[in-house]
This record gives sequence, structure tokens and C-alpha cells, in this order.
Amino acid sequence: MKVRKRERGVRVRIHTGTPLPPLTVAEPPRAASITPSRPAAAPKRTAVPIQEPTGKFRLTPPAKPMARRVRKPSRWAPLGRWLWRNAEPLGWAAVLSALVLSLWFSPRTQITRVQVYGVPPQAHRAVESLIRTHWRTPLALSDAPRQLERTLLALDWVQAAHWRAAGVGQVAVYVQPRTPFIAVEDAQGTRLCLDPAGLAFVPPNLSRSPFAGVIRLSDGYQLPTRGALVEGEMRKAFTILQALHSHREVMQPRVQLSRTHGIRLWLSVKRGSETVPLQVRFGDARALPTQLATLSRILELPTDALRRWAYIDISTPHAEAAKPHHSGGEPL
Repeated sequence: MKVRKRERGVRVRIHTGTPLPPLTVAEPPRAASITPSRPAAAPKRTAVPIQEPTGKFRLTPPAKPMARRVRKPSRWAPLGRWLWRNAEPLGWAAVLSALVLSLWFSPRTQITRVQVYGVPPQAHRAVESLIRTHWRTPLALSDAPRQLERTLLALDWVQAAHWRAAGVGQVAVYVQPRTPFIAVEDAQGTRLCLDPAGLAFVPPNLSRSPFAGVIRLSDGYQLPTRGALVEGEMRKAFTILQALHSHREVMQPRVQLSRTHGIRLWLSVKRGSETVPLQVRFGDARALPTQLATLSRILELPTDALRRWAYIDISTPHAEAAKPHHSGGEPL
């Protein structure tokens, strides 16, 4: 028997002959445990069975879960973790670096006093003025001593300069002046010196310097450049005086450079208590080694032979001639 029943506007057909199967409704699953650090999430919606008018049951599809936002890893995160792990050694390194910098830039570790040794008394004021002009104390310890050396080496009469520490904030600079070997004098009387290597310079005590010889320049010749080596005819004159420096009997050698007469040498030969003047003419000195060998043989001649000659001409190798004090000449 079929019974139609109206229930609030919904028609339901009930079969009384056959009993309906038992209806079981699945309980929704319990929500997952929520950690206290995160806010509680809303319970998930599950399928709920709904009976249709035909007597069948259907399940509503569950709502789609919302897409969770994924955070991108920061590029500075590894650096931050490394700094956090090494915070203690980095802190000690910063403290030690600050201590070293404070000591480095402290006046106690900088140069506050400079002492210079080896300078001639005539150059004390010039060197002091040079240092005060180029430097202001305190000086940084990094490159200041070497800069002091380079400043002093810029002087043409300084051959070497080196520094040493002389205490806290003190530096001692030792200067080695050049040795005047030969003097060069022009037609106006201006002088400068040549060291044993032939470098031109002006010593602070020019008037008191001992010389191994003098080169006199006639009109048409200029003094060599300070700080440069001599060349040309002046180099030949320097070589002649350098060769005579080893002879003990030779005194006061002088070389005259002239455009007309070439290279001429004046000297005095001392034999015991007697001194004999001598003049030797080299001409253009093209064969200088041969001429120097001839000059060595001349200096070995007896005193009587040297006394009777006015000058000796060795400008032509292997054809040397000597002029006596009377007129005329004779082969040497």
C-alpha cells in the first residue's frame, strides 16, 4: 500500500510493503590538531548525504581547499644564519681590529722626531728646511721613513740614505755624502765636482773639498748637468786625471779643454825635494788608451830629461815629440 504524505510542501512517497534499508550517515572527520603558535584553522567541509525525492541519497561535493601561500626563501637568510652562528668570533675580531687601529693611528706609534746624521755642517740648515717644508709631524709610520730617504736622495750631493728606528716615535736617518774627486771650473770661475764615477754635483763644502785634479773649461764649454755623468771630451779629461791619481809623484794635475788646442795637461812631478813642472798635449785624445800608456812611460823618465822639456806632444800615437825650452823640437 502506498501512502502519500505531505510534509511542509515536500511530497514523499513511502513504500509500506518493503522496509527501507538502514540509513547510516558518516560523521565528518575530526579536525587535525592545531599548534598553539599558529591560529586555529577552520574545520574542513565534508560531504553531507541528501535524500532526493526519489528516495536516493547523494553526497554534495566538498569545497576545494584554499591554496596555501608559499613563502620564497630570502637571499640573505644564509648570511644571517652564518652571522648568528659565528657571532662570538666575529665580535672578538672586531674588538681586536679596533685596538690595532687605535694603536696604529696613535701619536705614540707615529714619527714625532727625525734625526739626520752624516750631513756636513754647511748643509744643516738646508736639510732642516727641506724636511720641515715637505713634512709635518706626526708622520704616518707606513711609508714616511722611505719617503724621507727619497727626499734626501733627491739632493745631488747625497749618495745614500737609510733610516733606522731610534725609539718610540723617533727615526734616525743616516746620510752618506758623495766624495768630491775632481773639480770642474768654467771660464767664469763657477765650480762643481765629479765623484769617482764621474757624476756631477755641488757639495755643500765646495771650497774645502780636496780634489784629485781640476778640469778647466775655456769659452765654448758649459758645466755638466748636475746629477748626470760627464760625456765626450770632458769624460776623456776625467779619465786622464783618474789615471794620474794612482801616481804618488804627480802633484796638482790640471786639464785644460780648448776648442783650438784640444786637451792639455799640466802637472808637477816631485822627486825628493825637487819639483819639476810638465806639460803634456793630448790633442783630441782619440787614442786615449795608447796615450795613457805613453804618459806612464814619460813619468818614469829621469828628472834631468823632464827638466829640459817645455812640453811633450803625444797627440799622434807612435809619433810623440818633445819641445825643449830652447827653440825647435826633438822626438821623444
